[in-house]
Amino acid sequence: MNKMRIKLFYILILFSIAFSSCRTTKKEMKIEEKQLAVDSVYSLMNESKFQADWFSGKFKAVYQMPDKKQAFSGQIRLRTDSIFWVSIYAVMNIEIFRLEIMPDSFRFVNRLSKTYMSESMTYFKDRFNVDVDLEMLQALMLGNDFPYYETNVFRLMDHKNSYQLSTVSRKKLKKHFKNNEDKLKALMQNMWIDKANYRIVKQSVKVVGEDKSKLRVSYNDFENIDSMLFATHRILKFKEDQNTFLQIDFSKITINEPLRFPFRIPKKYTVYEVPKDKKKKKK
Repeated sequence: MNKMRIKLFYILILFSIAFSSCRTTKKEMKIEEKQLAVDSVYSLMNESKFQADWFSGKFKAVYQMPDKKQAFSGQIRLRTDSIFWVSIYAVMNIEIFRLEIMPDSFRFVNRLSKTYMSESMTYFKDRFNVDVDLEMLQALMLGNDFPYYETNVFRLMDHKNSYQLSTVSRKKLKKHFKNNEDKLKALMQNMWIDKANYRIVKQSVKVVGEDKSKLRVSYNDFENIDSMLFATHRILKFKEDQNTFLQIDFSKITINEPLRFPFRIPKKYTVYEVPKDKKKKKK
């Protein structure tokens, strides 16, 4: 009788282990299936990105504020991972502002005030409270995801016409660290991807742990350029209110043709003085 009880006891233990193992396996399978779905959507999005080593496009823009708006036009040129160049015109195509951003530095000239600035990107982030680097700026411009960041931290949500990839903490890959800031910086990011063409139609991004506005960008009116889709209309929002945004419409786009990026600071121009309210507050 005792032997029967012992056998029964061991059988129950084996069943418990098997059942527990089965539940663990099912749970692991669900996690793996979810990750496969995320990887699949991300891979299709990445394959559909707008790839251009060289880019040039003219634009018309409107900066809408609660009580007024400012219209202007200009041209954007870029070379991937090297330079981002912008020229802004007022009425009658008279240039009023020129900006040049490179991996480690930036400079601009203001034709109206006859001033200029030439500083490091660290200075730019610190003084103007904008934590963005060249790669991020170019990716936002082309409507792509940020390069050189982790790709295995997203979770996937399925909407009617789009997929949503979201993460609360996304860091740059170690091999692409440029300074100590890159080691600490993490992004809170959401991307909405069109199910029909796997292009990003909307995204939001914010640096974790910093008291800065979340940047939100929506992409519309896609045109086929060299067998790739480019959004000719986009809206950028830096504030939570619906009455403050930047609207940009592109035309005359060319890609993968070598470009010049002319930049000269006239001798009579003086250094731009950053207003006190723009400077970083001392703790």
